[in-house]
Amino acid sequence: MQDTPYILYAGKIGVMVNYLVWDEKIKHPNSLSLIGYDNLIKKCTRKNNCEVQLKRASFGNPALVLYSSLSRGIKDALNVRFGSPRAEAKKSWFATHYESSKEAYNYYINYRDEDGGKLDLKLVEQYTYDAGVLDTVLKIKTNRLAYAASLDYNNLNIWQSLSNDVNAFSEVPHKLPTTPDSLRHKVSKYAKYKYASLISAKRKNNNAAKIVSKEQMALLDELISKHTNLDNELIATLHNVVCEKVGWETITAQTVANRKEKSHLVTYAGRHGVKNLKNNLLMQVKRKGPSAPMLYWTLDGWQVELLYQETSTNAKGNTVTTYHNRLTVVIVLDAFNKYPVGYAIGEHENVALITKAIQNAMQHSRELFGALYMPYQLQSDNYGRGALTPVYNTTTSHYTPAQVGNAKSKIIEPYFNQLNNKYCKLMDNWSGYNVVSGSKNQPNVEVLNQIKRTFPDKAGVMNQINGIIAAERHKKQKEYASNWSNTKEEHRQIMTTESYLLAFGSTTGETNKLRGQGVVATIEGSKYTFDSFDINFRHAMHKDWQLRYDIQDLGQVLAVSADGSERFMLENVYVQPMALADRIDGDYEALQRTGDFNKEVVTYIADTHVDNQNVLIEYFTNKPQLNNTLAKMLLTNSLGQHKDALHENLSNANAKKLELKENRKEQKETARTKATEQMQYYNEKVAIAEYL
Repeated sequence: MQDTPYILYAGKIGVMVNYLVWDEKIKHPNSLSLIGYDNLIKKCTRKNNCEVQLKRASFGNPALVLYSSLSRGIKDALNVRFGSPRAEAKKSWFATHYESSKEAYNYYINYRDEDGGKLDLKLVEQYTYDAGVLDTVLKIKTNRLAYAASLDYNNLNIWQSLSNDVNAFSEVPHKLPTTPDSLRHKVSKYAKYKYASLISAKRKNNNAAKIVSKEQMALLDELISKHTNLDNELIATLHNVVCEKVGWETITAQTVANRKEKSHLVTYAGRHGVKNLKNNLLMQVKRKGPSAPMLYWTLDGWQVELLYQETSTNAKGNTVTTYHNRLTVVIVLDAFNKYPVGYAIGEHENVALITKAIQNAMQHSRELFGALYMPYQLQSDNYGRGALTPVYNTTTSHYTPAQVGNAKSKIIEPYFNQLNNKYCKLMDNWSGYNVVSGSKNQPNVEVLNQIKRTFPDKAGVMNQINGIIAAERHKKQKEYASNWSNTKEEHRQIMTTESYLLAFGSTTGETNKLRGQGVVATIEGSKYTFDSFDINFRHAMHKDWQLRYDIQDLGQVLAVSADGSERFMLENVYVQPMALADRIDGDYEALQRTGDFNKEVVTYIADTHVDNQNVLIEYFTNKPQLNNTLAKMLLTNSLGQHKDALHENLSNANAKKLELKENRKEQKETARTKATEQMQYYNEKVAIAEYL
C-alpha cells in the first residue's frame, strides 16, 4: 500500500503530524519538514488559530491534525507529494481497521490434528493473516454506517464494497475469496466456527486411510510392540490374516512403517525395554552438582580393566597360570568435585566390600575434617539393598537409592570411564573397556599375548589401583578440603563412635567377659584390656560381650551383649608405670580418675545397703510375727551391728516407726563416712601394692 499521511478518523480526514514536522526524533522519513512540532501543537491549542488537533498522540500512533484546518500552503504541499486526501483516505480506511490477531496465532501454533500432527509454520502464518482480515471484515460490517460514510455512498452494496477493499488490501499476503458471494460464504462460516473454519478438511480427515477402526489400530500397534521386533513385512502379513477373515482392507509393509513412526512412543518399550524407554524417550531431570563437600555421596562397583596373572593348581595337580584376572573396586564419590572419598578393593562386588568402602570414606572424612562427618545425602544402586540399607541409614540421614534402570542418575559410571582413559589405558596390562564393547575399544590382542607374562600379580594390580586413587585425591583434595567452609552447619552431621563401630566395626569372632581387670581380648595377635566408667557395665558382669573395633583406632571399642540387648562403649585401660620415676604427664590424672570411679561405686553399694536396711526395718517393725525370723537371719545395720532396737518395744510400733524415721538420715551419713574411710584404706593399700 502507498505511503500516505491521510487517515479518516471519526468521519473526518486527518493528517499525521509526523509528516509535517522537522523534529528529528519525531518526523516520518517522508515528512515535508514544514514546521516544528511544538509550534504546530501550540497553534492547534490557541483559540484564534485555524489549525485544529483531531486526535492527540498515543503510544505507537502520532497525533492527527484536521486537514481542512491547515493553511493553503501546507495543503498544496501535501497534495503535490501525496495526492488528493479524500482518495487516499478512502483507500486506507480498511487498512486502519486491520489488526493482526495474537489469539489466532496461538490457536494455530498449538493446533494438533487427530494423529497429533502440527501445522506447518507457513500455514500458521497464512491462517493468521486470513483470520485478521476476516476479523476486519466483521468489524466493518458491524459498523457499516461509518464505512459507508468513508466511501461517500448513500446506498452501499456492502459485500461488493468489502470484496473490493479485501482485494485491494495488500499489506498482508492473505488468500481470501475474490468475489462478493464467496467472501460472504467465507465470512459466515468464520463467524460460526471461528479459527477452525480456515483449516483444510484434508488435515482433519484422512479419507484414504486403510486403517479405519480402533480394533485395526490396536492390533497393528500390538504387533509392532512385540518384543521379538517383527519386521514390517511380517507384521503386515500377520495383520492381513485377520483382515481377510473379518473383512478389513489389507495393508502393506509401508503402512506398517508409517504407523511405526506415529506410534513410536507407545510401542517403543515393547521393542526396546522399559530401561531404554526411561533413558531415551521419557523426560529427563537436569541436575547441577552439589555446592559444597559432604552434601552428596554416590557409590558403585567397578571391575577394573587391568589384567593380572595368577598361578594355581588344578584338580589334576597341574600348575596353571591365568592372565585374564581382574579385580573390583567399590568407589564412594563425592559429587562436589568428583572426589574419591572412599574405596575398597576385592575380587567381587559384595555387601562386605561395599561396607568396607563406606568405612574407608568415613575414616577419610575424619582425616580431612577431624571428626566422623557423615554425608548429608547418599545414593547407591539397588545391589544388596536388603542387607545394606541399615548401613546406608546409619551413614546418612538422607539415603536416596537410584531408580531401577535409570543409569543416567548415577554420575559415577562416567567417572569410571574417565579413570580408564586417564590412567588404565596407559598401562600395559589394560584389557580394554569390556569384552563385548567392540574391537575399536580394545587393545591389540596379539601384543597382549606376547607381553602377558609381564603382567603384575594381584598385589601388583592392587598397587596400581591404590596409585590411581592416590593420584585422584592428590589432584582434587586441596579444592575439596578448602570448600568445607562452604558446607552449612545444618548439613554437617557427625556420626557417633558407637554408631560407627556398630555399622563398620570388626570383631574377633569370640565373646569375652568382664573381669576385675576389665575385658581382655586378643586382637590381631596382641592382647588389649578395655573397661568402662559407666557403673551400669558392672551390673552385667555375668554377660558375654562381643567387641566391635576399628583397627586404626583402638582407643575405644563397642561391647555388644551376646543377645544384642545391651551396648557399652569401652576404653583401652590406661597402663600405669610401676616406678614413680617413670611417671609422665597424665599418669596421675588417670589414676585419680580410676580412684574417683571406685569411690563412686563403693558409695553406691553402701547407699544401696542403707536403703535396703531402712526399707526392711520399717517393714518388719510393723510385722512382729516375723521377729524370730529376723533374729535367725541376724539382720544387721549398715555398721554391721545387730538391730537391738528390733527387740525393744515391739508392741509400740508407731513410736518405733517415728524413731526410725528420725534416725534414718544420721544412719546414712554414718554409713557413708565409714564407706569413705574404708575406701581410703583400700586406695592406700592399692597404691602401696602398685609401687612396691
